[in-house]
Amino acid sequence: MTRRTDTSLFPTITVCNDFSPGALAAVERAAQLAVEHGAALCLLQVSDARRLIGTGTAAPAGAIDPSEQSALDVHAFKLRQRLAELANQLAQRTGVKVESLLGIGTDHLVISEHVQSQMPSLLVLGSRFDPATVGLGGTALKLLRAPGCPVLVVRSRDAKPYQRVLSAVDLRDGSVRAAVAALALFPQAHHHLLYAVAPALDSSLEAGGFAAEQVESLHVAMHRHAERELRLLAQGFSAKARHPVGAEVANDVPARALLVGAASLQADCVVVGHHDETTIGQSELGSMALHVLHFIPGDVLVVP
Repeated sequence: MTRRTDTSLFPTITVCNDFSPGALAAVERAAQLAVEHGAALCLLQVSDARRLIGTGTAAPAGAIDPSEQSALDVHAFKLRQRLAELANQLAQRTGVKVESLLGIGTDHLVISEHVQSQMPSLLVLGSRFDPATVGLGGTALKLLRAPGCPVLVVRSRDAKPYQRVLSAVDLRDGSVRAAVAALALFPQAHHHLLYAVAPALDSSLEAGGFAAEQVESLHVAMHRHAERELRLLAQGFSAKARHPVGAEVANDVPARALLVGAASLQADCVVVGHHDETTIGQSELGSMALHVLHFIPGDVLVVP
């Protein structure tokens, strides 16, 4: 791995770890990015103290007696020791500063509190226990409802630098901010911007009394406008990027356009903004981002 000398953009990276295959894939990706950006790496593991050792059942609040508390203390000590060993191995292998942290409580709440208090530049987590499983785990989904920083959801076991990154762009601030973050986070990759002109607007215009010729004319005008603006954006990005930034306008709904575009480009990572800007209440994950997270087979970067 080659270390970068610029450490100002992403000084700290937190990765969630429970030693599952999915989490270990996320750890390897986080380590690769930490080396590339010269970032400090935090391994965060969460253990639920309400779980009784060996029973697999939850204890009600205040119901843990002294003997059970002692068992929990021993369990926590072993977890901290195992986590510290992994941190030491990573530090020796990569040369980056690695710390380990064990949080006690409910997974998504502890992780959210950590993000709010420590403000890492990036949070990295596995999509599910098994990285090959399609979909998104419950903890990841809860964290992504209101992320406090960019979140990289990892499915790939291959932690080599990304080669091809596809960013969903609709020219509004949120999507442009996401593309900018991806360019900074993955500087070695070839970046591609995708703008989807949804055909649903055509049906709405026809239902509103517009003639077919008018609808077609408006659609062509919108498509040309999108192509022109996206091309200008890509040119601006290319001036600062390592490789020329590609741009494409698709006539499709955004979620399907991204799935098709990612497959066609063989993208290692797809980048989306956190929410649909037309959605009332910005705390919820947008439908397009949610669709991508569930069905894209590769890694996904979500930028709030």
